[in-house]
Amino acid sequence: MLQKDVQNLQLLTDAVRSLKGIVDAPLPRTADQWADAHRILPQGVAEAGPWRSSRTPYMTEPVRAFKNPNYRRIVWVMGSQMGKTANQFNVIGHRLDDDPAPVLYLGPTQSNIRTMIEPKIMDMIHCTPSLERKYIKSKSTKTLKVVNGIAFRMAWAGSAAELASDSAAIGIVDEVDRMASSVKGEGDPVELMEARTSTFPDGKVGVASTPTVGTVESIYDERSNLWRWNVSEVVESPIWRLWQEGTRHEWAWPCPYCEEYFIPRMDCLKWPEDSTPESAGRHAKMGCPHCNELIESKYKDRMNRYGVFVAPAQKINKKGEVTGKADTDGNDIASFWISGLCTFSSKKTFGYFARRYLNAIRTREPDKIQAVINTELGELYSVLGEAPKWDIVYNKRKPYEQGAVVEGVKILTAGVDVQKDRLVYVVRGWGLHMESWLITHGELWGETKHPAVWKQLHELLEHTYGDDSRVRMMAIDSGYETNSVYSFCNKNKGLTIPTKGHDKLDKPFYASRVEVNIKGETHKQGMQLWHFDSDVVKTWVHAQVEWPDDELGGWWLPHDITEDYCKQIVSEGRVKKSSGKVVWVRHQKDNHFLDAEALAYLSVRILHPNFDKIEAPIQVKRKRRIISKGMTTWRG
Repeated sequence: MLQKDVQNLQLLTDAVRSLKGIVDAPLPRTADQWADAHRILPQGVAEAGPWRSSRTPYMTEPVRAFKNPNYRRIVWVMGSQMGKTANQFNVIGHRLDDDPAPVLYLGPTQSNIRTMIEPKIMDMIHCTPSLERKYIKSKSTKTLKVVNGIAFRMAWAGSAAELASDSAAIGIVDEVDRMASSVKGEGDPVELMEARTSTFPDGKVGVASTPTVGTVESIYDERSNLWRWNVSEVVESPIWRLWQEGTRHEWAWPCPYCEEYFIPRMDCLKWPEDSTPESAGRHAKMGCPHCNELIESKYKDRMNRYGVFVAPAQKINKKGEVTGKADTDGNDIASFWISGLCTFSSKKTFGYFARRYLNAIRTREPDKIQAVINTELGELYSVLGEAPKWDIVYNKRKPYEQGAVVEGVKILTAGVDVQKDRLVYVVRGWGLHMESWLITHGELWGETKHPAVWKQLHELLEHTYGDDSRVRMMAIDSGYETNSVYSFCNKNKGLTIPTKGHDKLDKPFYASRVEVNIKGETHKQGMQLWHFDSDVVKTWVHAQVEWPDDELGGWWLPHDITEDYCKQIVSEGRVKKSSGKVVWVRHQKDNHFLDAEALAYLSVRILHPNFDKIEAPIQVKRKRRIISKGMTTWRG
């Protein structure tokens, strides 16, 4: 009944406007006002019924920026489940309804467009009477919707032809950080979209995304009495770089105790020391940086209701009035950052974020930690910009000798770097919270195109440590002497894997099928080649070197570790080029132990063992080689 009443009211309103002769005139209202008046969310969504902009007050100013003639680009940076996509739809529906002109939406993938965006767009059209009456089904397709004779087109990164097909008054680029920097070699997707909107005097481009990787610090701005994000050159995330180019507005909250405004971010989240994820989930609160009071989640809606955006150098008084001239005044890019902590979702309490973060930390897996920081919190995931000093590596020594399996080790993996004249290896033991101990390391000398050195590696694979513990998986670099690597791995299937590193991948690692026999020749059964992101695994090693000794998940070395090994671990540093590409730059000639350690880590990531269920070091059952009268046989 509610939806029908709203539809009838809409029809009556439109009829009155028509009688006054103003139906074709652009209305002065903004996208949020249009949504409050017309839009109804369908059954099946979290909050079905009439749209309420008051649920996402932090989106009001960003959507209104599309009506501001001073801005040509609007940038939103935020976490997930904050109403980002729904408010983009408001901008689209408002323009098609009130002041019809072509609109173009660019998403990250074809699947995203077809399975998520298009169905939601159709829901909006069908649940908005003024749009549904203007919708021309006969002229519409899956990716083209015609409303009142005007085209709304949906495209995806990689569909360059779609980008070049039409001009648009409004262009939306969604989740830009998930797109390739070049759309099929034709250029940056944001620049391509701006080219499409440049023919309209009031053309606007909206760009939104959760951020990805970069190193940025918060600084205290004495002029505004606020802690704000500083501008950083060490940023890989495209959306964060776009945000820095703009007005750099940040969403600020009033403390319910002292009434002073502050900008919420991860470092404001507090929980008791030594908390488990579950305990932190029950007790986490927001700390006010002014009065140090701890704020409960129940105040979040109230703080959002009185929240305001503030740009650099502006002040906010206790009435929520923003005063002062911003450093970014005159900028034609309106950019907004909203912490994921501000989400309207009732399930996402402060405790929810604390629990998610601590659970990710316990895995010691960078991609899981990054997912929480980027997607949940809307902040940059920081990686090390330089290599640690070698003496920091040396200080990771513990009182045990190479070859010993210390208490806590539950599984062994190995990594092997292949050179022309030797194989460089490490064997590492792993335990709870991804804590690890170097068991042994070394070099097997010999021309790697000949079988002798590979026989030595087989002996290493068969070697037992401690109480009959053996290597569960050995990852071998296949970038050099590829056929020899394939041949060795084919002979030792289940225990060894060939690998290939890449400068950048969409995921940390994945397997593809290669077809080789034991001589490295074509073999129709094939084997798996594991591709991995070199940046991910090397970054993990360096992060472990600098991991605090008193926190779970340490990375340890035997007391008799060599100086050469320590220096090789820090032989490369991570550097971000001006193009945004991340490269690892070598500071000294030999870096082989760093590569081998990265592969040992890759091995345990691929195995993904459940350490909680492993009682003791895994003892891998091998076949035993028996040599008799010149004949070699194998017995279980």
